[in-house]
Amino acid sequence: MELSFIGTSYSIMTGLILAVFYMLNKKLAYAGKPLPVIFWVFILHLPIFILWVCVKPPHYVTLQYFLPGFAVIFLTVAGNLLTIRALSLSPFSLMIPVLGLSPVFASLIGIPLLHEWPNPLQWIGILLAVLGVFWLYAPVERPWAVFSFWPSFIQERGALSMAIAAFLWAMSAPMDRLALRQADPQFHALFVFTGFVIALFIWLSVQGEMPDRPIERRYWPLLLITAAVGGLHYMMQLLALQHTPAGPFEAIKRVISQMMALAIGYFLFQEKITKPKLIGIAILSLGVPLIVV
Repeated sequence: MELSFIGTSYSIMTGLILAVFYMLNKKLAYAGKPLPVIFWVFILHLPIFILWVCVKPPHYVTLQYFLPGFAVIFLTVAGNLLTIRALSLSPFSLMIPVLGLSPVFASLIGIPLLHEWPNPLQWIGILLAVLGVFWLYAPVERPWAVFSFWPSFIQERGALSMAIAAFLWAMSAPMDRLALRQADPQFHALFVFTGFVIALFIWLSVQGEMPDRPIERRYWPLLLITAAVGGLHYMMQLLALQHTPAGPFEAIKRVISQMMALAIGYFLFQEKITKPKLIGIAILSLGVPLIVV
């Protein structure tokens, strides 16, 4: 599948909305334990997708849909949990760019799952994207100290969780595409988020962590806004994946969201813009688009 204008436009919009969604998640991370917070966010997604199904009823769904459909449920629940955990532990501007590894994983996973092979330029982009992510963690006073990148990355409390989340999101995009070959996007969205709610309800009930109310009243407006933005993001993602291969989609989405993360971290969370961050984002911004080529 070649890139189209509409697919690229949806991918860019998804990246912009995603940056806002993660910013809201960063603020919501302090509202309570990650799983109960995710549970209530997912519940508030449901009216959005129910309305989508009512406005545009699904036309088809096959039995082959359910394997990738259930896989998306598992991957998204785990990815959200790890993302919220990482955002609660580490600076926003250091965490979101780690998701630049997601198009790398998506491109590699797309080989066996979707038979989409990277070309030579895309392999260069993959190497640059990995280098750019690790460069973010260079010491501020020694931005060119290449051999300090990996230890600094490991020492950052939320980095490993976010890297695993990037892998799960990368797995989720091809699974979404496989599911969309067997069902309409509106059915897929409603099925997946209903699955999220049921799975988390069972887990929280078994663990005795089912809350009496969503979260503290002062966080309710933030909860509603987060759910609305999250629902819009997932709708844009499904529409984009109908027109764009999984690897390029992840590349466009992540490069937009990671550049936005630097600005959001600076203006909203008072996080410094350092030389390693600028160098890392620059390399990411060069490498990740090459994955699209």
